[in-house]
Amino acid sequence: MAVLPFFLAAWQWQRAQEKAELLRSLTSAIGVPPVSLVYREARPQPEFSRVALPGAHPAGPTLQLENSYLGEVKGRRVLQPWRLEDGAMALVDLGWLADGVAAPAIDPKTLSLRGHWMPLPRHFVLPGAVAGVEGRVDAIDMAALRQRYPGHWHQGVVVLEHSPDPLRHWPVLPEFMPERHYAYAAQWLLLGLLLLLSLHSLRRRSHEPRR
Repeated sequence: MAVLPFFLAAWQWQRAQEKAELLRSLTSAIGVPPVSLVYREARPQPEFSRVALPGAHPAGPTLQLENSYLGEVKGRRVLQPWRLEDGAMALVDLGWLADGVAAPAIDPKTLSLRGHWMPLPRHFVLPGAVAGVEGRVDAIDMAALRQRYPGHWHQGVVVLEHSPDPLRHWPVLPEFMPERHYAYAAQWLLLGLLLLLSLHSLRRRSHEPRR
């Protein structure tokens, strides 16, 4: 029990480092004009760069990723596979929809096909969760998407900068900034030190001769 807080402190420190790297990538990408997303075999991982999708068109129905919270409001992210002008495939995040609001019919011609190239959403799911490629799902089944829509696939997802009503743009900035994770790491570290001191004090008392 005394060692556990140190593991949690290390985990929070690692999370802070990841968020700091994310912010550095976003800061360098926001001021850069979008470039066409073109498939390359040796392309690196999604790095939050601004991209454009000229000539792209929807390749299939949308999927709605459940349990996607915007602040404290529960909703779902509306994603759709798109085929780009070079024939490659990309998953596009059209926006976020609050639970209880019906998904609208979206006209692709009205969309501004510019956004940030980001990693896939990572969801913690329990046994029995539904992974799929269309409709309301708990997780994205990328293997099934690749099988249904053959061709080269870009890693990650393109989060559009502007979403059509009633959808809302999914924020690219993280909700928890690095400073918050550093603070949590310091709290866990302090708790671990206090537990170790308490354990040391108990051991000393147990070895003291009884009067």
